[in-house]
Order: sequence, then C-alpha cells, then structure tokens
Amino acid sequence: MRADDGWIWLHLNLGDQRCLRWLSQSLAVPQGLAVEFTETSQRQYLLVRGDYLTGHLNDFRHEFDRDCTEHAWLHLLMAKNFLLTGRVKAVQSAERLRKDLTHGMVFAGPAQLLSHTIANYPDTLDGLHHALLDELEIIEDHVLDERHRGERKRLMLARREMAQLHRHMRSLRRALVHAERTLPNFPEGLAPVIPRLAHLDQDFEVMEARARFFHDEIDAKLASETNRQLYILSALTAAFLPPTLVAGLFGMNFEGLPWSGSSWGFYIALGLCLLSSAAVWLFLWNASRR
Repeated sequence: MRADDGWIWLHLNLGDQRCLRWLSQSLAVPQGLAVEFTETSQRQYLLVRGDYLTGHLNDFRHEFDRDCTEHAWLHLLMAKNFLLTGRVKAVQSAERLRKDLTHGMVFAGPAQLLSHTIANYPDTLDGLHHALLDELEIIEDHVLDERHRGERKRLMLARREMAQLHRHMRSLRRALVHAERTLPNFPEGLAPVIPRLAHLDQDFEVMEARARFFHDEIDAKLASETNRQLYILSALTAAFLPPTLVAGLFGMNFEGLPWSGSSWGFYIALGLCLLSSAAVWLFLWNASRR
C-alpha cells in the first residue's frame, strides 16, 4: 500500500530468499537490520535501532477455509516513510489489515498502521477465550450428566490450547510493557492494548483454574468407577471360588467320595455350591454395611 503523503506499507513473504538482498538494495535498509528482519526469532519484542523500529510478534496462522489457532511469526520493521511486515506462513493480522484498507480505512502514517495492527491482537485473543470458555462449559455439562467418558481427552486438548494462548499473550504483554518503558516515541495507539492484555491475563488464569478443577473431577469420577468395577469383579471372583472348589473336589475320579453311590449326589453337590456362594454373598453384604 502506498499513501499520498509519501509513506508505504509492504508485506513480504520471507520464504523468498531474495527479500534480504531487495531490502538492502531497494530500501537501503542496513544489512544487520535486514538480517534481523528476515530471520526467525524465539521471543517477542519491539526495539529501536537507530532510526528504525524493529520487532517480532507472535501471530496466528491464516487459513482460507477454517479458523486456525496455530502460531506464526509476524516480522516488523518501521521507519518514517515505510512499514514493513513479513511472514513465512500466512498470518491473520495481515489479512485483517488488507480487508480494513479495502474497506476504505485511512492511516496517517506507519506508526498508526502499526498501532492498528497490534491493537487487533486483544480482539483475536478475546474471541479465542470465549470459544474455549464455551468448550469448557460443554465439558462441564457432560461431566455433571455423568457423560464424562471421552471428555478427559477433550479437556486436555482445551487445556493445552489455553496454556499456549496464555503463554504467547503474556509474552506479548511483556514486550509491549518493555517497549513502553524504553521507546522514546511509543505509539499512542498501543497504550490501551496493555491494560486489555492484563485483563485477558486474569481471564485466562480463571479459565485455566476452572479447567484444572474439571480435570480433577473427571479423574475422581473415573477412579470411583474403576474402584466400583474392581469391587464387582472381586465379589464375583469370591462368590464363584467356593463353588469351583466344591465342583473340583466332587469331580475327582477317586473312590470314597461322599455321596458317590447316591442317586442324589449331584443335587447335594449342587446345593453345596449354591450354599457356599450364598455364604460369601452374605459375608460381603455384612462387610459393606460396617
């Protein structure tokens, strides 16, 4: 985008290896700044280097067919007469900015354009926070309705996304707070972003605590269900063990077995099996009442 008063915004695909040479030759960007702009960073920051403002911010990858929360880096380089943004993967902030410009939004200079770009981050994070909150409430309903099977994995995925978003949001907040303290001309449009991020920080902490509580509740329900199943299995094993022993004794092919010559021998042995099972059930029932 080129403005009438002589400044320009360029969004570059840093996957193209020619970007580094083009920055030095066409815009006279110092070699060190050009390298810093095109290289990948591991942290978010905004710094002044001479007459330039440079930085790396964490953005969200832009997908044309679906919403995406995968993180991607937005590279920034600003001077008096231009704002450069770059990416390796398509980012949502550049797409939003393109739509705003298409709809006729006007910016006085590169600083205002940069402020508008970063000011959209809290809106995106707030939308993702509400989406995760809705997911958490659905999980809560299922847990309360005793339909918690499968919800543990679903909750773990939601908690992982919460942690990632919260981590990157805190990093962005630290970068902006540091920039506000150190930059001589901190863009005015970025000042309201910091308290909004602080408020979102508290919202994410509350949501993560709530998710941990649901995780503990699901684990407790699963443990209770497992214990109940083990109790039933133990009771069945204990109930069938005496009849198995009786049947084994009377099934031996030896002389002298009781009632082996009686026509009622089978029924007597069957009665002993039933009586032994009943005795075990009575014992377990009395034990459970204590």
